[in-house]
Amino acid sequence: MIQDQAQRMQPAAASGGQCIGRIVALVTQDTNIVVASVILNNLLRAFSSVILTRLLVPEAFGVSGIIASVSFTAAMLSDLGFQAFVVRHQDGDRPRFLDTVWTIALIRSALLTIALFALAWPIAHMLAKPDLAPMIQWSALVFAIEGLASLTLLTAIRQRMILRLSLLELIVMVVQILASVILAWLWRDVWAVLVALVVGSICKTGLSYAMFPDSRRRLALDPAYARDLWRFARYVTGSSIITLLLLQCDKLLLARLMSLEDFGLYVLAGNLASAPIAFTSAYASRILYPGYAEIWRNNSGDLRAQFYARRWLASMLYMIAVGGLIGSAPLIIAILYDHRYADTTIYLQLLAIMPFFALASYSGNEMLTAAGRVATTFQASVAKLGWLVIAAPIAWLTIGQLALVAVIGMMEIPSVLFKWVQMHRIGMLDMGKELLFLGAGVGGIATGMAGSALITPLLA
Repeated sequence: MIQDQAQRMQPAAASGGQCIGRIVALVTQDTNIVVASVILNNLLRAFSSVILTRLLVPEAFGVSGIIASVSFTAAMLSDLGFQAFVVRHQDGDRPRFLDTVWTIALIRSALLTIALFALAWPIAHMLAKPDLAPMIQWSALVFAIEGLASLTLLTAIRQRMILRLSLLELIVMVVQILASVILAWLWRDVWAVLVALVVGSICKTGLSYAMFPDSRRRLALDPAYARDLWRFARYVTGSSIITLLLLQCDKLLLARLMSLEDFGLYVLAGNLASAPIAFTSAYASRILYPGYAEIWRNNSGDLRAQFYARRWLASMLYMIAVGGLIGSAPLIIAILYDHRYADTTIYLQLLAIMPFFALASYSGNEMLTAAGRVATTFQASVAKLGWLVIAAPIAWLTIGQLALVAVIGMMEIPSVLFKWVQMHRIGMLDMGKELLFLGAGVGGIATGMAGSALITPLLA
């Protein structure tokens, strides 16, 4: 009898083990990891924003926004596309190759630190805010610290170590948020945010070695690999410079024209609107591109089928969510902030147009790059620049500031149209599916508007 009971229990135990195995497999899928990571990161950012807006005045967010724009400008002017280069290269796992890339990245970071420290005062005077110079110099430390980080932050994507990389980023964010909140409570000053930024960089650099195997690199400079990087990076650098003009011209201009308080509200709206971009960037670069690049390296598989199969569910859910963000903007602002921040609503709705089209654009870009059309990124950036050069002056002169923000928000539209044309030329475009994704987004907007209309008055 005991033997019979044991025999009956074995299938049950096996079934339970299989169920647990399926759950673990589902949870650890790369796409689900990225989705969960982005959701957690955005929740943490929102939590941090809610607390910091209670501890700091709006001017503090204007200052931090300017510092972020200056740092982003420096990074983009020197962007060499290390991540895409390492993931795609045939020798991406060889020590000599990785040592060369790490050495070049270290040199770049050192030069950026020196340049930003030296130019801090001229930059601050150019923005008509000379008091920011010491803060710009302090922010230069981030480049020096992160330049020392291990290259495992890039090889982890090639090796599909997405869970570990996402965990690292989550830990860094928690450490940075805790530091900023504690220091803001103690100091009630924008320096709390800036010091926390450096603390986060130190944590990121340390974990890049502690959390990954084979993390140590040596100084090396292989001429062949350096030439390969330059041939690859010339398109990336050109595209990054144009992207810099596209994404930072409004901030740098408004930083000079607006008061720090008004610019702080604009920065908060931009941070909320950019939250979905974190998903599009991570999903396209960490999930889609490595898969497409692997198919390209092995010269196997149906790239078009893989393209839409891999992004189908994520695109549908993403579009509904971003549409909901646009529609429910008044409700979101009312929940997160007090009456001092009410004017961020319209900025949020206009700036969120960009992420509405971003996933289609980013996904198409990664597919075309993996197919060997590296120049696509640069060409699409030129299309966006053309849109900005033509539409922005007209919007500013005829309507004003809000129209300029709307032009910025719609900047991704010419890019995605260009990429659709390129995809069509090589037989990769399924316009029916693309329109279905957009339809899901429109449904999200309608749902968000309805929810906002019903709930927002109850919060007054």
